[in-house]
Amino acid sequence: MSDPIYSDLEALLDVPFQFERRPDPVPASLRPERRIPLLLLLVAKSHGAGASWKGLQLLSWAVRSDANIDLIISLRTNNDLPDRALVRFEPALDRAIDLAVGLGLLEQKNKNVYKLTTTSKKVVSEIEKSDAFEVERARLDRLGGKVTQKEVARLLEWRRR
Repeated sequence: MSDPIYSDLEALLDVPFQFERRPDPVPASLRPERRIPLLLLLVAKSHGAGASWKGLQLLSWAVRSDANIDLIISLRTNNDLPDRALVRFEPALDRAIDLAVGLGLLEQKNKNVYKLTTTSKKVVSEIEKSDAFEVERARLDRLGGKVTQKEVARLLEWRRR
């Protein structure tokens, strides 16, 4: 004997349907319009306005949250935290780097070192005058000074100086 509730539900669901492919929304944090100006700020935070690929990955991960900045600050002051993961490498940053180089906003020096161009220095200056990327800029400011390549290597390898 069939339950009347299920027969009503079967009648409701017994209709033709068609699946349609819809575009996937791209999160704002991955959009090139946002990633490239942030990338320029990260390069500007690096010593000599030049940054390695690893340095950019480190800084990009660091500005994502206050907890990440806290971890970087702890490691910079030689307080190892072996139970906490460090740095998530993100492919979206690689695409932003490639696009910035293609647009002439970054120039690639040796193998994986990127420097600001004259144009991108002006862009960074305009960003710093505006209220854009306030949260990310505040997090970068908490690091104090510039980030050197030697420091990036030490932070990524979790070694004491």
